[in-house]
Amino acid sequence: MHTSEGKDEEAPGRGPSRQVVIVGGSVAGLFAALAFSRQGHRVTLLEGERLPDCDSAVEAFERWERRGAPQARHSHAFLARLHNGIRDRTPDLYADLMAAGAETLPFSDLVEATFENPELIPEDDEIVLLACRRITLDWVLRRHVERATDTDYRDGVRVTGLLSETDEPSGLPRVKGVRFQEDSGEETTVEADLVVDASGRNTQLADWLKEIGSPPLEKDSEGCGIFYCSRFYRLRDGVETPPLEGPIGGDLGYLKYAIFLGDSRIFSITLAAAPSDDALRSVRDAAVFQAVTEALPTPGPWVDPAVSEPITDVYTYANLKNTLRHFAPEGRPLALGLYPIGDALLHQNPISGRGCTSAWISAWLAADCYAEHLDDPLAFAEKMNTEVQRQLVPWYANMLAQDRAAKERTGVDERGEDPFAFQREDGSIDPKAYMRSLLVEGLVPAMREDIVVTRAFMRIFNMLDDPSDLMAAPDLLARVMAVWGRRDEREPVRMGPNRSEMLEEIATASG
Repeated sequence: MHTSEGKDEEAPGRGPSRQVVIVGGSVAGLFAALAFSRQGHRVTLLEGERLPDCDSAVEAFERWERRGAPQARHSHAFLARLHNGIRDRTPDLYADLMAAGAETLPFSDLVEATFENPELIPEDDEIVLLACRRITLDWVLRRHVERATDTDYRDGVRVTGLLSETDEPSGLPRVKGVRFQEDSGEETTVEADLVVDASGRNTQLADWLKEIGSPPLEKDSEGCGIFYCSRFYRLRDGVETPPLEGPIGGDLGYLKYAIFLGDSRIFSITLAAAPSDDALRSVRDAAVFQAVTEALPTPGPWVDPAVSEPITDVYTYANLKNTLRHFAPEGRPLALGLYPIGDALLHQNPISGRGCTSAWISAWLAADCYAEHLDDPLAFAEKMNTEVQRQLVPWYANMLAQDRAAKERTGVDERGEDPFAFQREDGSIDPKAYMRSLLVEGLVPAMREDIVVTRAFMRIFNMLDDPSDLMAAPDLLARVMAVWGRRDEREPVRMGPNRSEMLEEIATASG
């Protein structure tokens, strides 16, 4: 890959070309390299890790360690918002993913396993998930950027700081490039019209900003209340894909689980529990992980030894946090010519599956906002902040609320109380218990009985509609309430064993 010289040359049909430096070569940085290159800019991408060249996604899965992105070794859901974006904005990348074995999971396939003769509408065509492993996406994306763009990709380098001057009209630091260190220890600089920080959740942005005299970079950060484990399996030759009957994911209170379909007949299972739950921490052991998964309703048949075989160890991910960095507090950026994207901007509980989708959204937002305000860095930052608040922050706030509710539920379970008993002895209502009841005894069964509710949930899950739309829409709330009102007339949805039953499974597997 290479970069051209010169400063304001015109890219055919795409407007003036600028020099963009992207810090970080994981998925957010590669998305950004693709987005800015497609808009005619000259891109230099600086990546700390040096990964071995691999001839296939399978080889990359076996050889790439990804120390800077440990989540790459875990389950991933590539949501409809990401699938549709790749398909519509970069059809050549989409073709590369399909050629590498990625598959699609349309809404119609998902509901046909639950509803008899489901009534579909045209908008359902928007709900299509992308099934492939994270490292498959990384491998395909990196090769695509190498082949289809002029990105100057430099790996094995460490960014150490920013180049800046004072912007006289605003009084803000104006970033003009970065300093970085080669493997040899030699420090080099590269100038830029725009620096995009895609260096992930461990970004050093706060230190870089402090060094150039910026106001402090504040952040909100709160523990997710879980650790989680993932393991990958391959379907045996000649075995048909098991049906996805029942929920592909569930929340048992003490344990969350999900099955994730991938490429090349490979799938993964993720189990999550509270870090304080010593008994559940044993799922890190391969035998216990297998026993727990076999006891769950939908994943169980998939991990039957006659159906599939494990191809990895059990990977564990802990110390998880929901974090939002306030780069533009009250709409005013801390510096000009700079913006964070992906996990460097915000990250949330990985079990939501929103990380790569958020990286795609923020990368293209940066490119689109920059195209609107090439010569006005303040207007670019203000526009970017507005769009981040509109298109990303609602899902962050939604995840934060879910995690807080889950931690409340864990406390109730640990005290041995009924988490759904919302009527207090004095006749008043416990609002948190009431909401738990409405979700578990209303929303969950409604998704199996009412395709309108299922559709609304899936649109929000896939980041197509705002999370506030689900319970705020009167017709949807009425549908959920109708199902909840019949909760005593039906058998409860069984999403898996209760805690005491699961502890017996764990004890047997551990013995």
